[in-house]
Amino acid sequence: MKSSVEKTIEDVRTDLRLDRRSSVFEVHAVLSNQVVTLLGYATEEAAVAELAVRVRQLSGVREVADDVVRLPGHHPQQEHALVRTPIAPVYADPRIPSAQITQIVLGSRVDLLTQEGVWWRIRGEDGYIGWIHGGYLAFGPAEWARAWERGEVGEPVVSLGAELADADGQILIRLPWAARLLRFSHDNYALADGTRGQLGSGEIVPVDRLFDRFPPRGDSVTRTARRWLGAAYLWGGVTMAGVDCSGLTQAVLWMHGVALPRDSDLQARVGDRVAASPDFDVFAPGDLLYFAEASERISHVAISLGGSALIHSSLTNAMVAVNDLQGDLEFEARLRTMFSHARRLLPDADPATTAV
Repeated sequence: MKSSVEKTIEDVRTDLRLDRRSSVFEVHAVLSNQVVTLLGYATEEAAVAELAVRVRQLSGVREVADDVVRLPGHHPQQEHALVRTPIAPVYADPRIPSAQITQIVLGSRVDLLTQEGVWWRIRGEDGYIGWIHGGYLAFGPAEWARAWERGEVGEPVVSLGAELADADGQILIRLPWAARLLRFSHDNYALADGTRGQLGSGEIVPVDRLFDRFPPRGDSVTRTARRWLGAAYLWGGVTMAGVDCSGLTQAVLWMHGVALPRDSDLQARVGDRVAASPDFDVFAPGDLLYFAEASERISHVAISLGGSALIHSSLTNAMVAVNDLQGDLEFEARLRTMFSHARRLLPDADPATTAV
């Protein structure tokens, strides 16, 4: 019976398409006297309910006890957290060394799912799940975190690569693009952990004026993307200090009010599909272009500059760079063979506005 129950658990995971990047379904079973007790952790209530139904139908099962802990759990005074450092690395497992799977920038809110020692399994605003060391986080109840987001005690602002300094002009912190903080006056800013400082250099933009500067238009998106030129390629990176392909598209489009999932294969499900042409001339600035290896699973994404030109962060270039799908480079020829499809997310997209 044990093997039947284990197979049923995996069948539910497969049938409900539970992606480990955005859901937790760590369920196992204990069998005793025809009673199956389900244990573990899960974020998906419907999946646990479906599992209980299927197990109950197995031959020899008299009763099913559901002791699966639903996530997020309840942590007194620590239901939520805010990232308190410029960049918080998110790991696949609660230990170092472990693979960095993404990053979250300062001031972003995360849901706390489970704790293992000094590590927290969190879910970011984009739904991505991973592990963060507690040192990167400021903790508090849900209302505290939401008050921060709403700017109930200060004006919400976003960094465009600013530095905060103390009263003597000494640098307190260097903020990446999209880092969030609160402004109380022109020389009084607060970080998520309560640290205060003044603008030392760079630029900070009020959230309510962000889309005046970064409207959801193709020409504006490509201008923003070009500001990332030369940023190093870094697996799991989301900032100009290092960024991967989907981190670039997610970060750039976020500034223009378009929320994307974290990975390229997830992003490839968003927007309207654009029919390709042999010379790639139908793509508008801001379209997202997707590429796949032999497995046909999407593994790379780029931002169209219009027509066959694109900007992307790639390991081959080792940085954010411009390439052309009609170009003569060996890498560009390989991109042509890997091209899968394009998607359009911006309302103004029009091939007639192509600007390389």
